[in-house]
Amino acid sequence: MSNKIKRDSPLVKCVLALDGHLTELERVGTKINSTDMTSDIDVEYIQKLMTRFTECGQGISEEVSNLSRQLQESQARAEAVAEGVSRQAELFNIRRNEQREKLEQFRVLGEKVRELTAAISRFRPADGNHLTSEDHAKLTSNVPGLEAQLVSLIEELQNLRKSARDSRMKGVEKNAESLAQTLEAVRKKLGDLTKR
Repeated sequence: MSNKIKRDSPLVKCVLALDGHLTELERVGTKINSTDMTSDIDVEYIQKLMTRFTECGQGISEEVSNLSRQLQESQARAEAVAEGVSRQAELFNIRRNEQREKLEQFRVLGEKVRELTAAISRFRPADGNHLTSEDHAKLTSNVPGLEAQLVSLIEELQNLRKSARDSRMKGVEKNAESLAQTLEAVRKKLGDLTKR
């Protein structure tokens, strides 16, 4: 906030006016109190000082009332802002929890994908080798189960992707889509392995 904005606020203007009245009251009061009223005095001058002192007292009273009003208005504005922030904090917590939940779903699905990938990789032949007829038979007998797991995981990832899109969580949406595409590729490779 710039100094100009701070000085132009009604609250600051009120405090500055109150300070000005207090300073003037003290100055005039000091002159009145230092005057020896038992000696020859300038009656008009003392009367002007007394009038000025009264005016400063009235100014102080008015500014104290004004300051009280300004403080109440400031408090009301602060409370209104605080209520808005409180509502936003609630929404933020809901959003953060929703995001944590989706990230946890993604983490769990990622673990399942790793486990499935490890299970499938046991059936891959070593570099340059072909599957033995025994390995091919094991693979063929396991394909329906592996295929079912792949289909289930792809479906779960697509559901998570859709849910993330609906919640406008682009990062989770992209990661779920990417992992689903990876599983589609794994599914294709699994099909290719059984053809060999």
